[in-house]
Amino acid sequence: MEKPKAPYSLHKRPTKNKNRYIYYVQFRDQDGNYTSALSTGQTSKSSALIWTTEYLKKGYIPTKRGFTFEKFSKDWWMWDKCNYIKGKLARGMTISRRYAEESRRNLEKHLIPYFGEWKITDMKPSDIETWLMGLYEKSNLAPATINRILATLKVMLKEAERLGYIAKDPSKNTGILKEKPKEKTTLTLIEVRKLFDETSINGVWNNDFTQYVINLLGASTGMRMGEIQGLQIQHVHKDYVSVTHSWARKHGLKEPKWNSKRIVPIPNKTSKYLQRVIDQSPYKDSEDLVFYGADRKRPIDHKTILEHLYLALENIGIASEERKTRNVTFHSWRHFFNSI
Repeated sequence: MEKPKAPYSLHKRPTKNKNRYIYYVQFRDQDGNYTSALSTGQTSKSSALIWTTEYLKKGYIPTKRGFTFEKFSKDWWMWDKCNYIKGKLARGMTISRRYAEESRRNLEKHLIPYFGEWKITDMKPSDIETWLMGLYEKSNLAPATINRILATLKVMLKEAERLGYIAKDPSKNTGILKEKPKEKTTLTLIEVRKLFDETSINGVWNNDFTQYVINLLGASTGMRMGEIQGLQIQHVHKDYVSVTHSWARKHGLKEPKWNSKRIVPIPNKTSKYLQRVIDQSPYKDSEDLVFYGADRKRPIDHKTILEHLYLALENIGIASEERKTRNVTFHSWRHFFNSI
């Protein structure tokens, strides 16, 4: 009868100090093969045996220690499959589908092509640094984009360490790149008055009262476009609106960014015009969208909102080229609100 294979093997390696050794352990994986060696940090065999036994008792059975990065990444960031996402949600934490989708794109486009065949136990800090600087020097990606890709990798390797798949996260001390954000400017008070003069609805906004109110709401509250798109009738009050949702293009209503639910005061003029939009709407249920689009369940598309804003800007003398140079977008209303 064949003798059962031992579940692990111990061996010692010399250190820089003469006559001093550290014991390493190799476990057998689910296929019966030895994994990469893991340092026990112990200098005697008896201590190393105790360390190994305790390691196994804690449930750190390293069946995935020899996995390649690609195999480790198999279900990562996939909403209904990723254990990391499931764990976050089960613990009452928030994570958005949009963030998960962006992270999955980073993984498939930039991480797996480079690290896919690497064993996660073989990845070192110097390897992470080489990859990062390669992206910075050889790609056309902005530093901010590279930092987001790095953030995706950091989350994954930190989780690999937490679960015992690797002894130490090799990306832990990898610093981010210096970013060069494009400065967002705000419109001047004179420009804002031209846009929201009540007599300007016909000439500046081409008689589109709804688009006028959408932008007025953004300018007077600092609400994000998605929050305005997701605004329901039940959350509009005389003196304030309740920001409880945001509209995600792929997934519909969700919690606002950073779970920033809040009460936002509104000026009399904004309140009056918001109520007029609601009064003119064919949809009156409390959960109906204030700024409905093709039907009551979807808001006006973000591209339509931007097109009307940019046309209004042209109508007050801010041509397309100037708008792009000044980097004026719908989000500029948020900057404007925070500057007054």
